[in-house]
Amino acid sequence: MLTGNALLIKVNEMQAQEPPAKMSEIVRACGYDHDGKLQYTAFYTELLTVKGLLNNDTLENNISEENQDLYSELCDRYGADAISAFLELYDENDLGNFEDAYQGPYESESTFAEEFTTDCYGLNVPSFVIIDWQATWDQGLYYDYDFVDGFVFSKNW
Repeated sequence: MLTGNALLIKVNEMQAQEPPAKMSEIVRACGYDHDGKLQYTAFYTELLTVKGLLNNDTLENNISEENQDLYSELCDRYGADAISAFLELYDENDLGNFEDAYQGPYESESTFAEEFTTDCYGLNVPSFVIIDWQATWDQGLYYDYDFVDGFVFSKNW
């Protein structure tokens, strides 16, 4: 199993090739394969640790075997950061609701509030009117959405 900088170098090499390698190929090539089963949790844990996004005190993402396939599929599609943010709010047994809850990455709560409002209602407001998007989040959207590490999740799934 590759660890540390060797893991990071191998992952970067495989993602840089044309076409980029599938995540399952990368996990296997890095040695996270035990008796034919890919060990995604161990792989992502080590990768996040190497990137400085996870330390030993926060290793709570020990995903059970029954949720492992869904976890790795979601990580492949949406990225480990988004899944980790979701798991800060919800239990691993809620991973089946991730796609219903996930609203995407946003720079801030106010950025989400502005895009949400514009998408729903349009914005034909005169230029002299000042809109406080953070207040819009705090007063109206906060109750229906969560903002964690730059990702927004609907609470209504």
